[in-house]
Amino acid sequence: MNLKETLEMLNKVATDNKELIKNEESTKQFLILPLLRGLGYDTYSPQEVTPEFTADFHKKNEKVDYAIFINREPKIFLEAKPVTSKITKNAPQLSRYFSTFPSVRLGILTNGIEYHFFTDLNNANIMDSKPFFVFNITNYNEEDFSYLIKFSKNLYDYESIKNLAESMMYSQAFKSVIKEIFENPNDDFIKFVIKERFKFKVTQQFINTARPLVQKCIQESLAEIISEKFDINQAMQEAAPEVEEVSQVDKKVYYSMEELESLGSFEEFGGVKVVLPNSESYKKLLKIPKEEYSVERGNPLSDFFVSSVLTQGNTIVGYLIGQYYNQQTDITLYTVKSNEIANFLKENPIVRETGFINARLGFRTNKITNEKTYYLKSCLSNLSFRDIPNLVSKVENIDEFFNSIQ
Repeated sequence: MNLKETLEMLNKVATDNKELIKNEESTKQFLILPLLRGLGYDTYSPQEVTPEFTADFHKKNEKVDYAIFINREPKIFLEAKPVTSKITKNAPQLSRYFSTFPSVRLGILTNGIEYHFFTDLNNANIMDSKPFFVFNITNYNEEDFSYLIKFSKNLYDYESIKNLAESMMYSQAFKSVIKEIFENPNDDFIKFVIKERFKFKVTQQFINTARPLVQKCIQESLAEIISEKFDINQAMQEAAPEVEEVSQVDKKVYYSMEELESLGSFEEFGGVKVVLPNSESYKKLLKIPKEEYSVERGNPLSDFFVSSVLTQGNTIVGYLIGQYYNQQTDITLYTVKSNEIANFLKENPIVRETGFINARLGFRTNKITNEKTYYLKSCLSNLSFRDIPNLVSKVENIDEFFNSIQ
């Protein structure tokens, strides 16, 4: 069951069982744990989702409802409330848990319906007083869903979460300022509007006189912008229905865990996990006709594939490139550092000609020397290497890893 299906199921459970799900324990069992499973976390493994996780505060012994571990470290703390509780205030209890573990940078306060997401934008390891994102399983749109999926196990990356939190925080702040100005423009804004078009000295008396006129002009301007935009969009739709029909591409926004896990089997190589792809699975996910197979889009018929992406922290530092031979009965693995991918392509021109099963080639051009540096990206739309289970392998020392397998 993918995340979309999980949310649909939970919406039905919450709607049909209002009288039965009342206390905190039933909220956890029927609403919270299923969502964590929908996000890819193994709620049956205490090494991944630990209930009643102990956090010591001086002489107190307090427990967070759930600690979620990624790579054997607690990364997310979740505090649960009964579904009947309204989440209207901040979360001091969750904040205390948060500050105890430096590895935890995300806190979730939920009653099973609303999920309030907190991080530490203002001060490191001190949880912000307000959530940067609120998700409601009974009332959400596609944009909300696109944010929620970023918290799934295979996509979780704190830097991405931090960027999302900053973006949302700034957006909320900017919108509130703009809304205040539009509803009740202050003296500085009125003075700015006047001086943009007129050169005379602006007095306080003139600002007070102009205030109702500026408010009226703001409302009329917004109405004109909306009207013009609507007319333009409507005209474009009426003028180009055939073009839209021809160019429309059915893009998939997300992939189910079943689809991702069907991509291949996993084995150990030089201390890291590698994927040995099933090319038929990639063909099904690509959904492109044979005549359109190319280096740019990825070639499922190629003998070459990316078997593992090696990372240090959040940086990709190398690849394991696989090659089938003997009618795909045997496999050779090549080790390639990220900054040497161009040399690898020169030494193996057939790779550039036939492409990869699960990768496409990209390049950056040095503006001074015009030299191209190649890198690899997933050929599946809206899916990165980091999304595919076990494909990403963390390497502590990249040089030591490459030297150890030569």
